[in-house]
Amino acid sequence: MIAFLEWAGRHARWILSLGCIAAMFLPSISAALRPVLPALVSMVLALAMARIDLGATLRASLRPGRLLHLLLIATLLLPVTALVYGGVGRLIGSAYHPSLVYLAAAPPIASAAGLCFLLGFNARLAVEVTVATTLLTPVLGPLAIKLALPDTDIAVDQIALVFRLAGMVAGGAIGALAIRAIVGPDRIAANGRIFDGIAAFGMLLFVFPVFDRVPQVILADPGRATFVFALCLVFNFGANLAVRSASLGWFGPPEAGAAGLLMGNRTIAMYLAALPFEPVFAMFVALYQFPMYFTPLLMSRFRIDT
Repeated sequence: MIAFLEWAGRHARWILSLGCIAAMFLPSISAALRPVLPALVSMVLALAMARIDLGATLRASLRPGRLLHLLLIATLLLPVTALVYGGVGRLIGSAYHPSLVYLAAAPPIASAAGLCFLLGFNARLAVEVTVATTLLTPVLGPLAIKLALPDTDIAVDQIALVFRLAGMVAGGAIGALAIRAIVGPDRIAANGRIFDGIAAFGMLLFVFPVFDRVPQVILADPGRATFVFALCLVFNFGANLAVRSASLGWFGPPEAGAAGLLMGNRTIAMYLAALPFEPVFAMFVALYQFPMYFTPLLMSRFRIDT
């Protein structure tokens, strides 16, 4: 098993990419895993956070200057980005406008730190920003949606969303502490390749639920699906590279790479559980997983050395 996980760690980029394709063709697994999506979010967050010294990270993030910095980042990632994406969405068309707003109103993916490990970016920064924005999403998410979609009645139970997000983050933190207590920080650091493999399989489990009922929607209108997929590429890879390039003027390559990854990869799937089923939005969420899961494979081609 250890040898298999080491092999998986070495080939994590391909496992993620090919596994995402497989998820589309296994609808029974997607339907079966849909009810446990929150637990899967906690799992991938725990696997990523287990590789970080949470105590040191928490102490650093609670410093007044750092805390203010994280609040600023969360505001830029959610409400400000929602207004920008909302403006673009109005130009594209009303059918796609809400999907772009929901994307901007979502925090970075729980596995952002794991992707940073694979790509050599600043994983600690990814953990700090992911946890901070996820905790603030129950407040900033609905606010961002209301600002960008003022004429839309958003059926989000904010209280339920608060508890759901808090439960996912708390579950991830508890899981991470348990892993570090059982395995030990030194063994985790010495077996990074094994943890890459474990994280890859954890992320595969997470992607299956979002494909529930989507293949039928794609087959019903392939042309529309192609356009939605193009949007997903632009707002993932395009946003990633744009923010990465812009950040190089202020930060080093590991931090700029993490900033781009956090901007381009969002946990939009959380809104699938909070909103009524809508075909275009469901298709957007599912197809958005492809650029996310191909990020380790393709973004490694765009290395930053200066």
